[in-house]
Amino acid sequence: MRKFFIAAILMTSVQTFAQSTTLNVNETVLKANEVNKEKIEDTREITDSKLRADGGSLSRYSLKFSLSYYGPPVGDLSAKKQPNPDGSIGNFDTAMGGSISARYRLDPKSTLGVGTGINALTPFHGSERTDIKNPFIGYDLNSRIENLQMRNAFRVEYTSVPEYRAVGQDGALSYDNGVVYYLGTSNVGLGLDTSFDYFLYNREYVIKDRNSSRYALNFYPQVKYNISDKINIYTSLAIRFANPRSRDDEWALLNKTLSQRLGMGMAFSKTIYFAPYLNFYPETMNMESTTFSFATIFSIL
Repeated sequence: MRKFFIAAILMTSVQTFAQSTTLNVNETVLKANEVNKEKIEDTREITDSKLRADGGSLSRYSLKFSLSYYGPPVGDLSAKKQPNPDGSIGNFDTAMGGSISARYRLDPKSTLGVGTGINALTPFHGSERTDIKNPFIGYDLNSRIENLQMRNAFRVEYTSVPEYRAVGQDGALSYDNGVVYYLGTSNVGLGLDTSFDYFLYNREYVIKDRNSSRYALNFYPQVKYNISDKINIYTSLAIRFANPRSRDDEWALLNKTLSQRLGMGMAFSKTIYFAPYLNFYPETMNMESTTFSFATIFSIL
């Protein structure tokens, strides 16, 4: 019964998103493409649907958007809060968030971008707060070796979120890496996403800063299966570590609670990707700590 419930949630979300996105987003893309005629030739090195969408438009100038919904526990869909088993710094209200960036394509593999994040708290309970957050400058690079496809992203950002400003954080230096390896000619892909964030502070640590971190290191191993060129199902783990400022040892790493995702991805075009998923904690798996969310990436121009 639980498996049927999970499948029903995923399929309902996909159908709702497809109906609205196909009419509205594709119409916008067609009109916007008339404005920007200069295209970089597609080398077709990146075939993975998520990596292609992450790579963005091949136009010399473009806009890239990401949008995610962090939803409530499936055991209480009226809840305003998401689980926070580690008591981490930040706001854990349900939220609709993402980013928008203006990008300049240097060549088929790399882009420069400048943008900012947007976050609306409790969007379906009367939005309590909307933040224009953490403006950034970034550089993206895609590459491929045989069946190994890769994305590298470097970013410098200024911290504007109140919860992080309160502990003295001014900004962050970030590196994200996404790798997918397809097994021969099969539709099975093994992936690993890695992220490293080094945080910049304007003062020394004090007790009220609680478990704020000097830096964080995260690994997201995954397995995916491509049902078709446009649809896949996947599962991934989140293995996360942080170096707490409360300790003098700058090499000490504390691991956070292991979490797992089960979801599916749909590519509506080369630059539009939508992925609903369930997130849960394997050690204490129950309906109260399992949340429904989605993420989408799209570009125009």
